[in-house]
Amino acid sequence: MSPDQAECWIVDLIRNAELDAKIDSEHNCVVMRGTSQSIYEQVMERTRDLNMRSATLAQNLQTVLNEARKEKEKKERAALEEE
Repeated sequence: MSPDQAECWIVDLIRNAELDAKIDSEHNCVVMRGTSQSIYEQVMERTRDLNMRSATLAQNLQTVLNEARKEKEKKERAALEEE
């Protein structure tokens, strides 16, 4: 692969992957910048995760409570039948 072909391939890769990078022709290297989330984005992501975990926890708690109620009813019926 020629240097020109390699450069075109790298440019296409950067564009298609939507990377924050540039080609430094002087030093023959690709300079990539790190992407960091803003504080707002971090808070929103963590809040979204927290909402999902809270909903899952509430659903699991409801399931456990329903199972406990059923078990209690079974014990009460068994006690009434023994009498």
